[in-house]
Amino acid sequence: MHDDLIAAIVDWNPLLAGSLERTTPLITSARLDSLGLVRLVMWIEEHVGQPIDVTAIDMRQEWDDVDSIIRFVQRRGSHK
Repeated sequence: MHDDLIAAIVDWNPLLAGSLERTTPLITSARLDSLGLVRLVMWIEEHVGQPIDVTAIDMRQEWDDVDSIIRFVQRRGSHK
């Protein structure tokens, strides 16, 4: 799942190709712009299997890197 998310993020922002690791900061470093964040929410919702209330979480803390995003999905979802 980590590799799938990394591939998706690189697809959203090809400039990140080759520089994106599982622990690379995404939100605190502004590597994801607003459209990237929307796409990330959609990716997470797809993998969790339900809508996510983004106002109820701290994205900077819970979704700042691929590892933390995958942990969030595994806690909340169906593990697609």
